[in-house]
Amino acid sequence: MKGLSILLGCILAGATSLSFAAEPSFTDFTITEVFAGPNHAPVPQENSNQWMDEARAQALAGKVNFAGHYVLHRVGCGGGTMCVEVLDAKTGEVAKGLPNAYDGNLLTLSYQPDSNLIIVSGITADTEKDLKGKRLKNRDRTRYYEFVNNEFRLLKITDA
Repeated sequence: MKGLSILLGCILAGATSLSFAAEPSFTDFTITEVFAGPNHAPVPQENSNQWMDEARAQALAGKVNFAGHYVLHRVGCGGGTMCVEVLDAKTGEVAKGLPNAYDGNLLTLSYQPDSNLIIVSGITADTEKDLKGKRLKNRDRTRYYEFVNNEFRLLKITDA
């Protein structure tokens, strides 16, 4: 009987570790309602320029593509790097940008209109930290973020 208890304990521990190792899924971060517009015009931003204003207006002319009422759009941020802004379709405000700039040639994003999960793959332009605050060397990684209250919350990082 003692051996059976140990075996069941090992199986339970193994199953638990496998469940924590699973990749976050869009269905785990579902938004119940997706804003159908009309989208608000972009609100002028401090330290902006005509090119950025036009890019934001063009992005907001499209459909909501992220987290219920946001429009994600990529914008070059110098030296071959790419930044991503989150525009609020209801207010026209820039809600947030991704926590880092990325090598523009390698950046891939996965997101959905009805989920606040975003999966970001690529090499960061700046130093980044892991979930415990430890500095990481720059390399190709996949990062899983939850977007809550106009903030990106890092859920998981995996090396590519």
